Amino acid sequence: MESSETIRAHAIDFFLENGADPTAGMQEVIVLADGCYSGRRFFCAELQVAWNPQTGILSLIDDKAETTEISINDEDPTANAA
Repeated sequence: MESSETIRAHAIDFFLENGADPTAGMQEVIVLADGCYSGRRFFCAELQVAWNPQTGILSLIDDKAETTEISINDEDPTANAA
């Protein structure tokens, strides 16, 4: 499983690549389901990133609600537009 620092770095890169103000704050939320850890969500302006540790998928959601999913558990990350 990827470290929280790695996931956070991917989120920050996505936000900056999609026009987020570098001085804007980022919110990070730990997601729980039935009392168990279920991932993390990051928010910056109208951009979102969701991490699912069970699948190893990082969902990148832009300001037009378009989602790109990437696997970051593999040595060679793959991207799939949804």
